[in-house]
Amino acid sequence: MLKEMLQYQKMDASLVKIEHELENSESKRMVNQMVEQVRAAQNKLVSIERSASQLIADYEKIKQEFEAASRNLDKAKNMDYSTLSEAGLRDSSTKINQQIATMLSLNKEITRLSKRIVSTLNEFESTKQSGVLAKKKYNESMARYDKFASDKTQKIETIRAELNKLEKLIDPKMLERYKVMRKEHKFPIFVPLVNNACGVCAMQLPNARLDLLKKNRVLECENCHRMIYLQDAD
Repeated sequence: MLKEMLQYQKMDASLVKIEHELENSESKRMVNQMVEQVRAAQNKLVSIERSASQLIADYEKIKQEFEAASRNLDKAKNMDYSTLSEAGLRDSSTKINQQIATMLSLNKEITRLSKRIVSTLNEFESTKQSGVLAKKKYNESMARYDKFASDKTQKIETIRAELNKLEKLIDPKMLERYKVMRKEHKFPIFVPLVNNACGVCAMQLPNARLDLLKKNRVLECENCHRMIYLQDAD
């Protein structure tokens, strides 16, 4: 059964290679990159929308304050000052000047907010266009990846069919051990004994462990936990 297990691992290695090619292909990298760009654009658009909403709310508030100040100034201009004393005239003049200063300050704030709103809207459009472009590139990259993956599909299916046949010839416990380690991304799982050491991590086996390996033909490495076998095993 060890012979079939090693054959199984050899075929599975081809599958691992294809999986690695699929996962690390340039088209897959581009797909992932475009996904990140689309997501970043979407998040930025949400943030810009919030900022724009707050700016518009601030603008409307300042605008209302300006309009209220303007009405007050109109009232002050239309008042009859002929009956006021000199002190009353000075007081009225001070209030009018304060009202004018307030309006000038509010007008500056309105101008500033107007510019920020325009800038934010421009940023929104620019970000939206970036998102559209990233989505287009994503679709193109995904199409290339799908073609690349489809070219590998037949080979993958052929290998898996052969692996299924071999599974019937392998000891279930041995196969289960293999699959557990396969999920842990330890590959290869069954490794040869090389110079009385594990063929992967190179940990030396003491004589007692070597004797046990010769007896059982397969032995778990105490260091990397792979399954060591004798290279002349049938």
